[in-house]
Amino acid sequence: MRVLIVDDSSTMRRIIANTLKNLGYDDVVEAGDGTEGLQHVSAGKPDLILTDWSMPTMDGCEFVRTLRTQAGMETVPVLMVTT
Repeated sequence: MRVLIVDDSSTMRRIIANTLKNLGYDDVVEAGDGTEGLQHVSAGKPDLILTDWSMPTMDGCEFVRTLRTQAGMETVPVLMVTT
């Protein structure tokens, strides 16, 4: 299962990635904001996306709205996380 983590906090990305890896998910990709997240989506469809709500450049809501307009991304599960 390929998981994409989109969060501007490198600490939060590391915590989430380490937790996923401890649970057996080895294919984890990280992005620092929504724009970078969309670039990773273009490189390969994730099975699950975990995204922060509040980020610079492109926030989580805009990221999800843009994501849903892309072919094949309409039903990919997205979990919005915020601190």
